[in-house]
Amino acid sequence: MCFTRSDAGLEAEHYFYQEVLVYVEGYSDIPFYETALYNSNCKIKAKNGKKECEKYVKFLEKNEHPYVVVLDGDYEVLENIHRQHSRVIVLQRYSFESYLFETDTIMRYVKFNVNGDGLMNSLTENEYIQFLKKIEEKFMDLLILDVARQRSKPEIKTFLDSPEKFYLKDFRDDQIQKQLELAYKQIDTESTNKAKNLVDKYLEKHRLIDLLPGHFAFGVIRRFIINIVGKALAKDNIRIFLSADVWITGKTQDHEKLKKHLGSAVREAEEIRQKDSKENRILVHGSTEYNKESIPRK
Repeated sequence: MCFTRSDAGLEAEHYFYQEVLVYVEGYSDIPFYETALYNSNCKIKAKNGKKECEKYVKFLEKNEHPYVVVLDGDYEVLENIHRQHSRVIVLQRYSFESYLFETDTIMRYVKFNVNGDGLMNSLTENEYIQFLKKIEEKFMDLLILDVARQRSKPEIKTFLDSPEKFYLKDFRDDQIQKQLELAYKQIDTESTNKAKNLVDKYLEKHRLIDLLPGHFAFGVIRRFIINIVGKALAKDNIRIFLSADVWITGKTQDHEKLKKHLGSAVREAEEIRQKDSKENRILVHGSTEYNKESIPRK
């Protein structure tokens, strides 16, 4: 059945499922949320980006439908904007990918994918932490400029577009510098300074990689892993492993808060579904009972 022809069709979609629907922005998000909600009565439903998910937010805010919507944080996390509805969840990092890059999780993936016995290609905790610091060093200025771009000139294409352009076997300093020069020409100093203040405040409790655009950060981390294990690795292979394993080995306070919020939202939606179902049964059976009582007994 197709629900994409009208807003009314989209809004009614949840009626045709036995489980609580949890709307997310894309298909690659699904394994991450399926693992987080493993024991919940829900179905993760991918939509085509944030704009599409926002439609479901409007439906929910207007009519209190029993479903959940999850939105990427994007650069909105810098503004500390909180949605008022308990079943609209906004990530506190840029995207779901931003939750995948925890040290123990990355180390486990490398260990399971190294060639031979892995002794020469293993990844130590210190090596990974140093790589994350290198990412911060190389991309801090470009990230700040990209935040300024998004806030002041959103019509301009992101400065953090193709990860392979900036990192392959090593960081490509010439390309990073070239992109910085281009960005400085397009963004004014005042916007840059405001963006820097926002980024600095966010980094008091987070890492830079938590704020990098998800596809960009994932591309850099994937290339880093490939360089260590010495073989090509499909994006889905890495993403699916990390999406499941991070809930076991890499949970941080951000992960715990997200899982708690997701579970609470799904339970709330389920309670509404059960209440609506009970009320409908009462209406139907109540009418029947009334008719029975109205028939004179012999």
